[in-house]
Amino acid sequence: MRDYGCWSSNSPSAGSFYAWSGYRWLMVTSRRVSESPVFDVAEAMRVARGVERFEWSWSASDIAQLQSLLAPIELRGSKVHSATTTELDVVIIDIAGISNNSVDDAERDALRTGFAALRMDLIEAWSEPDSDIYGETGSLVWVLPQVVVELHCLTDGAYYRLLSPEAHRSVETWRERDEQRTDFAPFLAVLPRIANAHLGSWSRSDLDPLFEAVGWPIDISEGRLFREDLVAELNGDAVRASLHASRTEDYMDADRWGFGEYWRLTLRQSLSWRVVPEAYAAALRSCVELLGPPPVVGGPNAQAIWRGANVTYTLSNSGGGLSFTATPTESVEGLEYWEWKWGDDWNPPESWRVTTGADGVRFGTRDWWVPERRAVTWSMLDDYIAELFPSLARDLALLAPYATGVLWGFRVAEEPGIFIRGWFSDEGAGLEIHLPGAEPFERSYPPAFQSGRRIAAETTAALRKFGVESPTDLEMMAMAPRGTQKLDTIRLGFTG
Repeated sequence: MRDYGCWSSNSPSAGSFYAWSGYRWLMVTSRRVSESPVFDVAEAMRVARGVERFEWSWSASDIAQLQSLLAPIELRGSKVHSATTTELDVVIIDIAGISNNSVDDAERDALRTGFAALRMDLIEAWSEPDSDIYGETGSLVWVLPQVVVELHCLTDGAYYRLLSPEAHRSVETWRERDEQRTDFAPFLAVLPRIANAHLGSWSRSDLDPLFEAVGWPIDISEGRLFREDLVAELNGDAVRASLHASRTEDYMDADRWGFGEYWRLTLRQSLSWRVVPEAYAAALRSCVELLGPPPVVGGPNAQAIWRGANVTYTLSNSGGGLSFTATPTESVEGLEYWEWKWGDDWNPPESWRVTTGADGVRFGTRDWWVPERRAVTWSMLDDYIAELFPSLARDLALLAPYATGVLWGFRVAEEPGIFIRGWFSDEGAGLEIHLPGAEPFERSYPPAFQSGRRIAAETTAALRKFGVESPTDLEMMAMAPRGTQKLDTIRLGFTG
């Protein structure tokens, strides 16, 4: 089975970057270990040994000293958000990379193979990692006496993230505190105020009455004033929530698309993962009472969407909690359509969407959909599957009864005995694989994010054994099998 512990959607950028060290802004050039697709495992191990033996002071001077020891590798150092007493908390070292988030199969295979080899070498040197996180973050963690080493592998590179022991303890304390955040009453109390608010032209004078009614302290820090966003927060050990009005940026061409002074209003609350299903269910019930059943639902992040003529509301499970967002419908959709039509790198916000049949007078569905970008390499198909399947496995359970199931399958044309098919529902998931010369594979899974990751890994590994050269030789089917539900969007790289 392919190891998907290394895959994630975001990567630290190569080239130039800004980093915070002590109280100065530094501009440093980050050079990748190798510009070729080859993962230099020996070089990566040399870096690991150097990091282990280095006499850390966790002061700004460590950067230059470690740079000299590890040359020609270059480093980047920064402070973490948690308060510590050292000048330097984090050092990041790029150890492999491929160009432009490549979907070239050979480059991806080299990156994946190199990561697997480095992982085994590090286990031999340092034993099993203290943490083996195969969730959205995808990292391996070793706690050494002077430094905590995290190994991250992304879709276009791999890097070490080094933390001071003090910073590691601070982060762990923050995570433990976050696990105590189980009261979602503040979110439920503010949600109706947003749904019933008159947002008008999206000016400050339109938003002020809402913020005054909510009554949370306004953040007037220098950073907020510089961005001119309007933010109110509850930020304590027990509750961490915010109401955030995002200022319309210059690049958004406000006059052309009809944006006002602000373009998005977001209510967000951080919660322990233990209460998120309960909190989401309560928030969805509240939204249905206020707005009616959602005409559109989808993923990732369990999106329930009410598209109105003037305002679109979206409830989602994202960032370790809940969010409820309001945006001006025509302005946002006009800009999105233009970015899709004329941009080379615009990606749609959804990996799947179901219309529920609950269209009403006030809310409906968008009348245009972004066509599928065809998967022409196995790596492109990997990316589609890696995002889609975990979302279906987790989000359908949250969105029921408005979306309750999706059937999907791949097959080789004119080869009826060779296929992969499966299903996701609010109650679980299943997978069936039939390959040439192999016993049929059948398995059921619980409705959970990790189930989606396992199904994705099994599926992508089996697709390579179909005996065809590329995904363009495959046929794909997908549907929502129940009642009025219609699967309008599923991003698996197939058209027609």
